[in-house]
Amino acid sequence: MRQETSTARTRELGHELRRVRKRAGFSGADMARMLGWGMPKVSRLESGQRLVRPEEIAIYLARAGAMPAELDELVKLATEAHGHRLQFHGAGMPDQLRTLTLLEAFSTSIKTYSPDFVPVPLQTEAYIRAVLQQCGHAIGPELEAAVETRLKRQKAIFTRHSRPALSLYIREEALRIELDDPKVMHEQLLHLQISSALPRCRIYLVPATAETVDSRHDFSIFRHDQDQPVLHVDALTASLFLEDDTEIAFYQDFLSYLDRAALDRHQSREWLVDRTHELERNALGATR
Repeated sequence: MRQETSTARTRELGHELRRVRKRAGFSGADMARMLGWGMPKVSRLESGQRLVRPEEIAIYLARAGAMPAELDELVKLATEAHGHRLQFHGAGMPDQLRTLTLLEAFSTSIKTYSPDFVPVPLQTEAYIRAVLQQCGHAIGPELEAAVETRLKRQKAIFTRHSRPALSLYIREEALRIELDDPKVMHEQLLHLQISSALPRCRIYLVPATAETVDSRHDFSIFRHDQDQPVLHVDALTASLFLEDDTEIAFYQDFLSYLDRAALDRHQSREWLVDRTHELERNALGATR
């Protein structure tokens, strides 16, 4: 029998079907019996290994007691084209996208390029708050809720039983921007220094003098043991998820170019130390 292809969409759909089923207190065998399906069909559907018609998704959800809004959302998800998804979100706030959090939860490796900011997995709380304010979010409860959501997203990555291997590429310019409070960047640089020593966490500094073609947007490549890699491009107010081989290859080539242009791990850490000392000297001079 031909092995059906798993995609980010089918895995996300399967995850949600399993969540709704468990909430109702049903086992996979219960669902198979109620639907008149074989247990292998339910198992492959919930693991994202089976393509299924939207009407079957609707029947499954109805049997599992899904809320009307859940049913509408997941049937719509089942009708979307494979290989690409465009999802909109608040400015600089992709954190609540289920597709993104699931990719981070199940990937074996994540490679991220961030031309303008510190990559999300390593942002400090104060830095998150400052970046979101730069994106136009006013101080208040909504901003604090957004900060908390990002912190939970980070925690989910670093507290996984099998944490993904992280490779993070940061342009020098991102670490030289002037924030309203210089202490925020100082604290952020210290955090990057500590993080650079963590196992399975590699930070690469791309010098301002390096001749690179800027991708203009943050992007990440998520890899899995058996499934197709997924590319996430963050365009500030929208996220694009791609699985096409040609698209993946283009961004992978860009990362290979960055590998040649960037400082190595040890040089990057030394740069972070020097930059931290520079900020400390500037702060000391300002107080005299």
